[in-house]
Formats: sequence, C-alpha cells, structure tokens
Amino acid sequence: MMGMRATDIIKRDHTAVKDLFQQFKSAEEEDRDELCEKIIDALETHETMEDTYFYPALKESGKDKGMVEGMEREQKKLAEELGGIKDMDEGRNDGLEKFMNKVLAHAQKEEREILPMAERILGAAKLEELGEAMKPESAAANA
Repeated sequence: MMGMRATDIIKRDHTAVKDLFQQFKSAEEEDRDELCEKIIDALETHETMEDTYFYPALKESGKDKGMVEGMEREQKKLAEELGGIKDMDEGRNDGLEKFMNKVLAHAQKEEREILPMAERILGAAKLEELGEAMKPESAAANA
C-alpha cells in the first residue's frame, strides 16, 4: 500500500480550501463568519505544513532555487496579508473574498510549476516520507 505523497497532500489541501471557499461564496451572511474562520485556519495550517516540511526539502535539494525562493516569497506575502485580514473587525468577509482569488492563483501556480518540479527533484520515496510527516498536519486532516 503506497502512502500519500507530499504533492498529493498539498493538492488535497488545495481542494479542501477551494471547497470551503465555494461554501463561503454561496453562504448566507450569518454563516459566513464561521466559514471565514475555517478558511483562515485551513490556510494557516496549510502554510505552516508547507513551511515546515515541503519547502525546506526542496531547498535542501539545491535545485531550481530561484523558483522555490520565489514561491516562498509569494507565500510569505500571502501569510502577511492573511494576518491583516484576521485582525480586521470590519469588512473581514469582503477582505477574505478578494484575498482568496490570490490564494487560488497561488495554489494553481504551485500545482502547475512547483509540484511537478518536486516530483522530479525529490523522487517518489522522499515524497512519500514527507507525505507521512505532512499528512496529520494538513488542512484537510484538521478540518
């Protein structure tokens, strides 16, 4: 039985967050605050997981450094913006809605560029080993 690869877990998280966002967009006003909290938690959990396991492993490989560092910078900017939204009293749901479009674009870019690169440079065994570590700490696992 093959374990889940790190790349599968990242995709699973992306899907979980996209689903939450779809729910958020179509939710009644009174349900949006709770979904907003869930999305913020999921994004923070996901980011911590990537920063703890995934990006360090890519950096350690020493390959495609520019691309990895670019994604890390992008992720850091998104994390700061998320922190700002979290601290908002007014207009938090609107802020989240605008922000989510950036998040989804980032996720798409990660799936299109970073994950295939990770498959190539880390290989199946390393991705499974990372996957085992990441699985309990993923947004989908903590939803």
